[in-house]
Amino acid sequence: MPETPGPGLEEVIRENRVLRGELAAVVANALENEVTWRHFAAIERVLFRTRDMDRLVEELLGEIKERFQTGLLVLFLSHPELLDRLFQGEPPMSRETAPGAWISPLDPDSAQALLGPAPKPLLFVSDRNGYPAMLGFSAGSMASGALIPMKMGDLLFGALLLGSPDPDRYHPEDGADFLEQLGINIALSMDNCLTYEKVRDFAVKDQLTGVLNFFQIHTILDKEFRKARRSGGPLSVLVVDLNFVQDWDESGSGMEVLKHAARLLEEILPEERCFLGRYGSDEFLIVLPGVPEEEAREVIPYISSTMRKSPYREGNTATIITTAIGVGTLDEGASGAGDLVDAACAELYDIKLRRGVANDAPARS
Repeated sequence: MPETPGPGLEEVIRENRVLRGELAAVVANALENEVTWRHFAAIERVLFRTRDMDRLVEELLGEIKERFQTGLLVLFLSHPELLDRLFQGEPPMSRETAPGAWISPLDPDSAQALLGPAPKPLLFVSDRNGYPAMLGFSAGSMASGALIPMKMGDLLFGALLLGSPDPDRYHPEDGADFLEQLGINIALSMDNCLTYEKVRDFAVKDQLTGVLNFFQIHTILDKEFRKARRSGGPLSVLVVDLNFVQDWDESGSGMEVLKHAARLLEEILPEERCFLGRYGSDEFLIVLPGVPEEEAREVIPYISSTMRKSPYREGNTATIITTAIGVGTLDEGASGAGDLVDAACAELYDIKLRRGVANDAPARS
């Protein structure tokens, strides 16, 4: 007859079962952490391969939504440059980028109040903890959530809200190291995008008016000249000279009038069919691919009329803007893109000479 295990052996068996259970829990937790790590690694690949801010936001939210199956995903943005870049309306409004995924403006003071002076990820269960301040709009769809600050050094870019209808998804007692690192990486990637876009703008855009700078508009003209020569198609340019009663020194009201005029030209001209660049202090060069001379001349009265009827206003003062516009067109005698600009400047000089202001004519290229 087999011996019955003594009390000491029974205790060892019981402890062994407990240890096996704990080991199984550790293994399960390790596997879960590995899956989470793989998700974060995939998100980081999106973050650090993207240089365009609009694309970064779209791909980031899409990747998080797909991998973490959040019920609600909100990207709160508070950095002033991000607010200017991504929210063009006045006042800025939240918008849904995909079902359940939003980007939302948050003014810097409100962001500091929401996240605190030393922000860390905040995990909450709504029934136990309520909602963080200013998140009440999501009460109907969020039983638990994580609010992740996006901070790099002293720069606060905003916060990422992950919300779930499952009350067991997020707990205040859970570790938040992964989430904290995610917030840092998002902030770093946004800072990279802003820096890249600034460098790109300095290389391409005129910093005063925001249109193409002198070198970029001439680069485009050279390219369009070669293309028109190969295809035999038409190409025209307009040199637009502005005249307004202001001291011109790129400061004060003169600068604001020029910026106003540049915005008017951008509104007048179809973006997909032409290129606008700053040519001189108060001159602009417009490149019109595929446009013959007669069509280019039809644009002149419309530009002049729009400028004259849309003065720059500051307080009770209105500054009237008048224009002189010369046309240059590709013909058999043109040996280079500069010949079109020279022809437009020559015509512009004659116009200004007849008006008695030829001394202000732009220098020829």
